[in-house]
Amino acid sequence: MTNINFMKSVMLVHGAWHGSWCWEMVERGLNDIGIETCSVNLPFTGVEDDVAAVEKAIMKTEKKVILVGHSYGGIVISKAAEAKQKVDHLVYLSAILLESGESMQLDDSKIKIEIDENLLSVVKPEAIISAFYEDVDPSLVASSIKLLRPFPISAGSTGLGEAWREKPSTYIVCRNDNAVPPSKQFSMARKASRIVEWDCAHSPFFSNPELLITLLSELALASD
Repeated sequence: MTNINFMKSVMLVHGAWHGSWCWEMVERGLNDIGIETCSVNLPFTGVEDDVAAVEKAIMKTEKKVILVGHSYGGIVISKAAEAKQKVDHLVYLSAILLESGESMQLDDSKIKIEIDENLLSVVKPEAIISAFYEDVDPSLVASSIKLLRPFPISAGSTGLGEAWREKPSTYIVCRNDNAVPPSKQFSMARKASRIVEWDCAHSPFFSNPELLITLLSELALASD
């Protein structure tokens, strides 16, 4: 039996246009087996503010942390986890994993956006399902679309930090992803300590949360 005093917590960081709500099923599954979770709701007022929100959450936790970043959240966790002893392992879920200052273009992505006068982007309605939710239950899709938020294009896709150089890391490649093309994922994943491949689209926290629950619980319960 695992000593709960040594059990790590799991911190979840969502991607662009989304919010902490997208992790609900994963959190519930982890909580049901006794693993503490925290899902950070990024403010989307600039990447520095998003990083600060995660850093604040890390400081508040008393346990070691498995830090998960989905999509854009990969940029955030790579910076937020730098020099943080509490962060035990980084998990990149179909995430942007770059060197500091490195940029990436998603030319083959099915994400299509509109930008307003405040430089906030929204995903065009006709592109949402194909980009994010192609393998997700329609009832979940309908409720999720209502919760999507504008995302500042200034946050972009440029690497800020390189915590992956100092921490063990797992990159989860979603092989059917239309938002972050698998070829891009494999290229970025080479920076990680371990690569895992799943047959799913961009949002496995909806389409197959059990995959995430299993992987994250194994990391949280692993002895140092």
